[in-house]
Amino acid sequence: MRTSVFLIFCCVVLFTGCATKEPLAPQQETLIIKDEMPKRKEIVANALKHKDKKDGGDCSGFVSLVNKESGYPYFSTLELNEHFEDARRSLAIYNLLESQNRLHYDKPTIGDLIFFANTVKKYAKGKGVDNITHIGIVTKIDADETVHFLHHTKGRNLMGFMNLTQAKVAILDGKTINSYLEKCSVSQSHACLAPSYFSAYGRIQ
Repeated sequence: MRTSVFLIFCCVVLFTGCATKEPLAPQQETLIIKDEMPKRKEIVANALKHKDKKDGGDCSGFVSLVNKESGYPYFSTLELNEHFEDARRSLAIYNLLESQNRLHYDKPTIGDLIFFANTVKKYAKGKGVDNITHIGIVTKIDADETVHFLHHTKGRNLMGFMNLTQAKVAILDGKTINSYLEKCSVSQSHACLAPSYFSAYGRIQ
């Protein structure tokens, strides 16, 4: 009798042990990295269609035109309307990107926005690097870190250049590496080059 009870007990323990589920290994979350380059190339292609033309009417108008043609990678009209301080759309774009942590100061990527401050005397007096008065779109970055950007200036969408590693030089070895954003006297000409007005770059969303 005792032997039978013992055998039954062992069987119960044995089969209970077999039925116990092993803890499942925690599932690892798959990190999805979005490839932004096709969109960025689309933005640059759309921007270059307007090179040397009057399209957009001004710097922020040009950016808004490319933004629309590219599927609104920078901002929607609705969200932008909440970030105006005055009539400057370039400043509103900057404010929006700042609120979304999309401004940066590292080496840019094609399709990034580029912001400049204090290029317009009307708004420049006593203002800082966040007093945005001009905007463009980065189209190319050279090996020597010269940034090409398309912007509306002098009534047309023209190519500009900026090299922060050579901030006081306009032409180096026959190559334009920094564009003038304002007119200056010869002695102060370096103060009117793009690096003197640079504020930040802005990422797409």
